[in-house]
Amino acid sequence: MPFYRDEEGQDRYARDRNGNEMYPKRKKDIFARDSIGEEYYARDKLGNECYPCLKNKSILIPNRLARYSNGNQRYPTDSRGNEYYLQDQGKPYLLYQEDGQTYLAKNRKCIPMIPWNFLQFMDDKPYVYTQDSSGNCVYVHETDMSQSLKMICSCLCQCVTLCPSYCEPC
Repeated sequence: MPFYRDEEGQDRYARDRNGNEMYPKRKKDIFARDSIGEEYYARDKLGNECYPCLKNKSILIPNRLARYSNGNQRYPTDSRGNEYYLQDQGKPYLLYQEDGQTYLAKNRKCIPMIPWNFLQFMDDKPYVYTQDSSGNCVYVHETDMSQSLKMICSCLCQCVTLCPSYCEPC
């Protein structure tokens, strides 16, 4: 059994030598359960809830997002450390800080990523799915994509991705 049970009947995660709780290596029953049987996320030594990763994507507890120790909701991450947007019926789902303000997911270089496909749901006009130079999924309005604009967008995406001065500390 990958969990041990405390005096109150709550499953507990094992810890690594740094004090971070660890998920079991098996692919079934990876979440510990509290004394009333509800699953909960493992925490790092700073108290931040963490998502387990399987096949390059985070695994989520249904209807529950992980949170940072300050209470902010946490975006899931891929195996390379890039946060990504959850989707509700194909629409990107923005997460909230404790003060109720939404915030953007960041890539592994700490650069905020705009959910371009959010524009797809603003009106009924057709949008084109594509990827930027970083491999991020983007939706661009068909009528806005002249050849010169495509070149400018590509250049801008490469500049932001390659220029470390845009990276603010996480």
